[in-house]
Amino acid sequence: MNALINDLGQALLVFTFCLPRLIAAFMIMPVFSKQVLPGLIRNGVAGSLALFIFPLAIANAPTEPLSLISGFIILTKEMVIGMLIGYAAAAPFWAIESAGFFIDNQRGATMASSIDPLTGSQTSPLGIFLVQALTVVFFVSGGFLLFLGALYNSYQLWPVFSFFPVLNWDAIPYFLGILDRLMGLAVLLAAPMIITMFMAEYSLGLISRFAPQLNVFFLAMPVKSAVGIFLLVLAIGLILSYFSDELRKLPLQFIALDQLFR
Repeated sequence: MNALINDLGQALLVFTFCLPRLIAAFMIMPVFSKQVLPGLIRNGVAGSLALFIFPLAIANAPTEPLSLISGFIILTKEMVIGMLIGYAAAAPFWAIESAGFFIDNQRGATMASSIDPLTGSQTSPLGIFLVQALTVVFFVSGGFLLFLGALYNSYQLWPVFSFFPVLNWDAIPYFLGILDRLMGLAVLLAAPMIITMFMAEYSLGLISRFAPQLNVFFLAMPVKSAVGIFLLVLAIGLILSYFSDELRKLPLQFIALDQLFR
């Protein structure tokens, strides 16, 4: 009877250590934020997914009981790894939200800013729309399965009960590169529409020189909005297709992380 109780306690402990990496990755990803999934539901989803990790984790579990310090170190390591994977996977969502904000800022629609239900941050209407559109692409195109695959593979490369992997100093430029790529994508996507709206505003400024009685300020916002939305309708398929390809590159991001933590 005591042996059964000890086995159950060991199994519960192993299962508990399987959760932090999944929960941390879900907390970073906008599609699983607390605004979308309450904590109880998100933790329940993470617990159900951790069941598939449990056999691998318990096979590599230490036979001796863990000390309090060792357990804390392992939990911290699991949270850090989950956050790094979530950070790499969430970059396209942050990039497309920033692009939408830049476009709305140029067309003067930032006064209609509201809270994005996915990211929980204050952003523009177009930013909210693009993030929600990319979320649909994320689930429809198989991005969610790639994200889960990266998480599951991480348990093989960095087992639960191993201590911190050896950190390569190239990791710092790598994560700064992700931030640089995020801002570059946002500017790259928003630049054509911003430049076109600027040219439209410049043209209205020239017209006002020859027709001073024309209220250019009143016309500028609807004209720029019409130009921006027209270009967005033409380019939305290309934008979502491009970000769908970015989501498919998630395994490559994970391979890069694997090389940095060896």
